[in-house]
Amino acid sequence: MSNPESSPEWVVSSSSAETNGHPLNKELIAVASRLWPRVQIHARRELTNWNPDDSVALATEVWEGVLQSVSKTLQRRKGSTAGIVDLDAYLFGVFLHRFNRALKRERRRQEMIELVPSGLDLEQLPGARDLKSAHDLERSIQVKEAIESMDEWTRKVFAARVYGYSWKEIAELQGLSVQKAKLRFGNALRKLADRLRYRK
Repeated sequence: MSNPESSPEWVVSSSSAETNGHPLNKELIAVASRLWPRVQIHARRELTNWNPDDSVALATEVWEGVLQSVSKTLQRRKGSTAGIVDLDAYLFGVFLHRFNRALKRERRRQEMIELVPSGLDLEQLPGARDLKSAHDLERSIQVKEAIESMDEWTRKVFAARVYGYSWKEIAELQGLSVQKAKLRFGNALRKLADRLRYRK
C-alpha cells in the first residue's frame, strides 16, 4: 500500500493501540501484507472499466475497514482465533463480502446520476417539455458534470456525505481534524465552481 496510512501496520495499530505489540497483531499484519496484492488484482479484475487507481482506491478503503474490524473482533476475544481455521481465507472472504457490498452501493449511486445520452432521447420522455421536468433535468446534468469534475478526494468526501457519514467520521477516515476536512472540502468546491463558471 503506497500510502503509509493505508499500510496494515498503521491500520491495525490505529484500531488496537493498546495491544500493538501483541503476537496476534503481528500475524494479522503479516497476513494482510501477503494478501494485499491479491486484493488489488481482484479489484482490477472486477472493475475492468474503471481507472486502475480508482479501483485500487475502493479496494484500499474496503481492505482498511476489514482489517480494523477483524483487529477489533480479535481484541474483544482476547486474541483467541477459535473458529478461524485459516486467517488468510477468512480475511479474504470478509474482503470479498464487503467489496461486493461496496460495488452494489457504487452501482446504485451511478444509476441515480446516470442521464439520458442525447437530446433526441430526451424528447421521447413523457413530460420532457414540462418546465419543471426541464429544470430538474438541467439541474441533474449540472450535478453530474460537477461530480465528474471533482478530484478523487473531493468526490470521495462528497459520496460519504451523500451516504450519511458525519464530518467526524470523514475526518477520521482521512486522518484530518473535522475543521481541516470541512475547510479542504469547501475550498475544493469553490475552485470547482470557479472552473465550471469559466467553462461556460
